[in-house]
Amino acid sequence: MPHIPHFDINRVSVRLRADGRFGYHDHTLSPQSFSYRFSYRILIKRKPRQETCEDWCMWWSPTMANFAPLPSSAFSDIGRFRGAQLETIDRLTMIARNRAYDLVHRYPDLNLRDLEFTGTNMRRGVMRLRYNSYTYREMVLDVSQTQRYYHETVAYCDYIDGHWTARFAQPGRTSSRVLTEVLGAWSTDPSVVQKLFLAGIPVYFVRPSALLSGKEQVVNTQMSPVQDESIITADWTESGHDVPFPARYIGAPSEAMHHALSEENRFTDIEQYFLGVDKASLAIPIGTRRLDESGSSKNRFPRNTPRNRKSKASGPKPQASGPKPPQGPPRDKWAELKSDLIPDTVPCWSIAHQLIDKDKRVDKLPSPSVTGYRFPDPGLVIFSERRRERNLFNWLLIRDATIRRAINDASSEGGIPMGISNELWRAYIGTDYMDSFAENASSVDKEVATTSSQAANLSRRQALVGIFGRPPDTRRITSVDWNGHTVKLGEFCAHDNLLIQEILWDLHQCSFQFDLIAIDRYLAPDYWMRDTPRRYELIGKVLGGDDPLTVQNRPTVDRGIAAQDPVESKLAYSALDTLMSNWSASETCDEANEADLATALRYCRTFSKTFGRPPILPKRIPRQNHRNGQLPYRRCSSIDKKTVKNDN
Repeated sequence: MPHIPHFDINRVSVRLRADGRFGYHDHTLSPQSFSYRFSYRILIKRKPRQETCEDWCMWWSPTMANFAPLPSSAFSDIGRFRGAQLETIDRLTMIARNRAYDLVHRYPDLNLRDLEFTGTNMRRGVMRLRYNSYTYREMVLDVSQTQRYYHETVAYCDYIDGHWTARFAQPGRTSSRVLTEVLGAWSTDPSVVQKLFLAGIPVYFVRPSALLSGKEQVVNTQMSPVQDESIITADWTESGHDVPFPARYIGAPSEAMHHALSEENRFTDIEQYFLGVDKASLAIPIGTRRLDESGSSKNRFPRNTPRNRKSKASGPKPQASGPKPPQGPPRDKWAELKSDLIPDTVPCWSIAHQLIDKDKRVDKLPSPSVTGYRFPDPGLVIFSERRRERNLFNWLLIRDATIRRAINDASSEGGIPMGISNELWRAYIGTDYMDSFAENASSVDKEVATTSSQAANLSRRQALVGIFGRPPDTRRITSVDWNGHTVKLGEFCAHDNLLIQEILWDLHQCSFQFDLIAIDRYLAPDYWMRDTPRRYELIGKVLGGDDPLTVQNRPTVDRGIAAQDPVESKLAYSALDTLMSNWSASETCDEANEADLATALRYCRTFSKTFGRPPILPKRIPRQNHRNGQLPYRRCSSIDKKTVKNDN
């Protein structure tokens, strides 16, 4: 054999390495201790020697060349995966998924939850790689995790198709050949070694030298074992410094180790330290992450830090010159906003919203990290005509980072995407940090404006620390990107209304999606503990079959509960009913005659009673472009082209 595997028979410390794998303890790279619970892993394929093999991409590791930073984000380290390998990965995982689902339906009496788990997470990883935003580190980890679930899914399918359970149950049966294409396993149990050996599985009988009597007969002896140097054992590095990942498992190489290797990566849990902003707008470490009583992540701030003490500026505060613009009436957050800039609400949900008893509450509200807004309240963004431009611009600067945070929170140990107070969102969304100064302004006005701008910028950075745990990059951005369309600061309302409608539809959809995950996690925790894939499956049906932990940009067809297709709509509302039937504080709605309205009303009432705020309502995708702006947006339809040609 070319290499001798790495054997730790007493105690192992397993953690992710620089390539997102587990080094010598990764069951897709090297044989591990045999486990009856995970016996299918003996059939995981060896890494092919030729890069021309079709499935070579399942052992491939991405580099910085595969990371495309987002052009207009408040955080320069946020980007997306780019690589030709994705298409092959997508195709191979779809083949494996279809094969797995076929086996699940073919053998309904078998307990194939592990196969459903690996198959679902494999495809979910592909969807994240295609649509989600990452840091470079997260991208590397997600690629390797998707590959790992692929190898497990294929091995499990081979295990069932090969009837390996029955083969192991037939003692004395000898295989006609050795399956050299698979990794196999090792064991200190001679009965296990004998069983695998007779089945043709590569197996290593590991014995401590102290237990050898000297009477054993060794046919072939390899005195100079060489380990596989292609296996990465180095830790992750940043700025030239090692940044080891936390240990995934410490203990004996047992079934518990195999179980730990099956767990999903939790990016939120990996980010342990939080940064703050000092008076000089510099990032400083101020605390660590912990979990509150609800299981949601929070920031823990030590005393006497810029985060929890009021800074006292020396000298009088400068006052802006000129009269303040008149303030309009305050917004009633319980009243549904309607305008030509806001997409239409799904009709039954609009009716349900009007029937909410806003004064009804549970005896004890959850913590603010549960009840808060996972995304900015759309009404906060659009209500003020005077602040609308700034609000939209500031929101798009952190949209991808907010989606990333919500997805990572949902995948964390607590599982509830962290909510943020409206006040904190307002502190960021409403900050003027791109102030420009008139050429003819006096020196006094310029000094006042400069001081005011610096204070606003510091306020914005501190707000983002509260939301994301770190400040934004110190750079000026004058334009943002919306689905490939560049929008400059101050030009949102100059565009066709369709632009703002699409942005607000996306904001409503993201809010509804992650609020649904949050309230289901909170009201049905036991069901999540028992069958997490099933809860995600139901939530996916509510959303129209999409992965609940994926956000697709600008879909073209209403899906799920917003679908206008009656068959799809019925499936979506049935899934939502199933979810709510397990809620500990679900409301009744006997006065609703239609089934869809009854479901929507039940959700809205339960949400407002449990979270103490109105729910964000699902919207219909805006399609009609009235072409009423000074600046065009998506006027590229065939009708538009024909009109232009005739006009010429």
